[in-house]
Amino acid sequence: MTDHDWRWAIGEAIDRIRVRYQHIGRKTGAPFLALVYPPEEEIAVLQEWRTQSSALSPDFDLRTVDVLAVTQSVLDDFGLDNVLEALRDPMPGSDPTADLGRAWLGAIVKAVHDEFAKTTGGRPVLCLERLAALHPVCGAQHLMQQMWDSAQSDLAGPVLVLIPGTLVAARVYRFVDLRDEFMYRGDLL
Repeated sequence: MTDHDWRWAIGEAIDRIRVRYQHIGRKTGAPFLALVYPPEEEIAVLQEWRTQSSALSPDFDLRTVDVLAVTQSVLDDFGLDNVLEALRDPMPGSDPTADLGRAWLGAIVKAVHDEFAKTTGGRPVLCLERLAALHPVCGAQHLMQQMWDSAQSDLAGPVLVLIPGTLVAARVYRFVDLRDEFMYRGDLL
């Protein structure tokens, strides 16, 4: 995706939030709006998103969940040395990578609920950013599925998912340019 393409996609996301708020993800049953951008452009994408999304105030209450901060918090809670040891030398029958993924996804879903609960005015919109932190334990598709499975009735508004990667096909993206994932819930820009 070129610089122009992701800038266009941010503008399109803003427009959809403004004009089609109630209809985001309606065809697939989940209020997710995903924007795929080149991983090396993350800082520029986040800056542009913050600049353009400021135009949504005061009609929309925009909230953000920083996935990197949440995953780091979980690692701090477990103790990084404990996590590394479990990954290096797993106990028989255990899967520390899957366990870590479940812990991360659970903490992110909780953060999403907490942010939606803080909404004070305007229609709520939540943005998930810095998803590369999920790699290699899980991906954006896992996160959206976990949010849908555990919280579908509790999502108070649309969730914009900023996905580092490359568009491969109409509903397929390559997460952090390493693993293809199918976007079967929500809308993909």
